[in-house]
Amino acid sequence: MLAREVRGHVYPNPPVGCVIVKDGDVVAEAATHPGGRPHAERKALDMAGPLAQGATLYVTLEPCCHWGMTPPCSDAIIDAGVARVVCSIQDPDPRVNGGGFAALKAAGIDVNIGMCRDQAKAVLSGFLHRIQFGAPEVIMSDEGLGMIPNGADAMLASGKNEVVLTTRSSTIGGELRSRDQLLYWMAELGLTTVAVPKQDAFWNQEETLRTTSERDYGSSTKLQLTNER
Repeated sequence: MLAREVRGHVYPNPPVGCVIVKDGDVVAEAATHPGGRPHAERKALDMAGPLAQGATLYVTLEPCCHWGMTPPCSDAIIDAGVARVVCSIQDPDPRVNGGGFAALKAAGIDVNIGMCRDQAKAVLSGFLHRIQFGAPEVIMSDEGLGMIPNGADAMLASGKNEVVLTTRSSTIGGELRSRDQLLYWMAELGLTTVAVPKQDAFWNQEETLRTTSERDYGSSTKLQLTNER
């Protein structure tokens, strides 16, 4: 799955895959670029060029419809003349949340939602968790200190009075604060999934976290906030 391959490399944006099919042939396939931009849809459309006219576009997450660092993907899809969009799940980000689908439908594009929904939710779990709770999901990992497991944006390790956050591009040291403060700090950095060592006592004693089932990303085990906000 294209989106799965870039999970852990595209924060603060979600890992998204996009495939464009014309007359039964795949004419383009792309995933969110490392660092989060360009988005998968725009990369695939650029690859397809004029072949996107009248084609079907398959995408993991609802195309964005707001202006951020780049123009809306929904506009690019419309301008390219795509005839049909098949999408796994709606984007719960308040800036989108159905707006991308509405724009596509208003332009006469056939929109189908729900294909591979469960698989997409699993790959997008960190992004969805941050949108819902305002904090990244935390996974326990068997990897060594500073080693970021597959599917995570960063590794967080705690010492006696400090924490060290290792991303794929930098290492940040900071004061050991409350767990909620650390979670919100990491959310402000745009992180969606953060790993902590299984032996890290600071997180293992956290009563507001619970261990859930093994995921598809190495030997990591997901932790979720149980207190609703």
